[in-house]
Amino acid sequence: MLQSSRLSLQAVLETANSEITSGSAREFGEGVLAVVAVLAENVALRKTLADSSESAEKKQQLLRTLFSTRTTQAVLRLAERAVGLRWARTQDLVTSLEVAGVTAIAADAQAAGQLGQVEEEVFRFARLLESDHELARALDSDASAQVKRELIANLLDGRAHDDTVILITQAAVYPRGLRVAIALDQYSDVLAARQQRSVAEVTVAAPLSESQTDRLQAALAAAYGRELVLNLQVDPAVIGGVRVQVGDEVMNATIADRLAEVHRRLTR
Repeated sequence: MLQSSRLSLQAVLETANSEITSGSAREFGEGVLAVVAVLAENVALRKTLADSSESAEKKQQLLRTLFSTRTTQAVLRLAERAVGLRWARTQDLVTSLEVAGVTAIAADAQAAGQLGQVEEEVFRFARLLESDHELARALDSDASAQVKRELIANLLDGRAHDDTVILITQAAVYPRGLRVAIALDQYSDVLAARQQRSVAEVTVAAPLSESQTDRLQAALAAAYGRELVLNLQVDPAVIGGVRVQVGDEVMNATIADRLAEVHRRLTR
């Protein structure tokens, strides 16, 4: 994505995460993916909704006309937010909504403590498609949505998490011009990112007491706006303080880091 679309995607995900924390993540995710399905099948509609020359109000009114009786208010709010943003390409609008929908499904699995399982199952199914060419041809074919849904149900019902089935079905029925295995790999990236953002890698000089851990967890949850799982590591080399990494973001508050910064300044 170009910069304008990346910034818009970030705004869409911020809105999605807000909606996820206030309602049913799976219901929200399925609703967003249902909107993606409509846009995937209607070129004229998605072009209109991504057209920056059209007013946001006009596009939002079109969404309300089409979806107000077909989806929840939470999903509609997200879609209205998305069409009011600037997109470098038409497809970027649809991709952003798809990422938001997959993120919501990931949040549902995460809340149940099953995100790792769903991520693994999606990954394994994508690899299965690479080795089982007959299955890949069936899912990449022009077969009807119903035929593909039945095939996936026969393969996975009772053998995979419900969220896994939702994602694989979406990728197979609405691949948006991609091979199903590639679409699933993109979903895997979203699942992995969700899992990474939810783990705080914390390095301290000495073991923390239970009360210290609880206070740190509460402080980080307040700072990041969501619950974080702490992965505590003890490293005497940090000397004092704490180092926290959440995804690509690092917060340093250790004596070792301060000393290193002083050394860098002295040796410039």
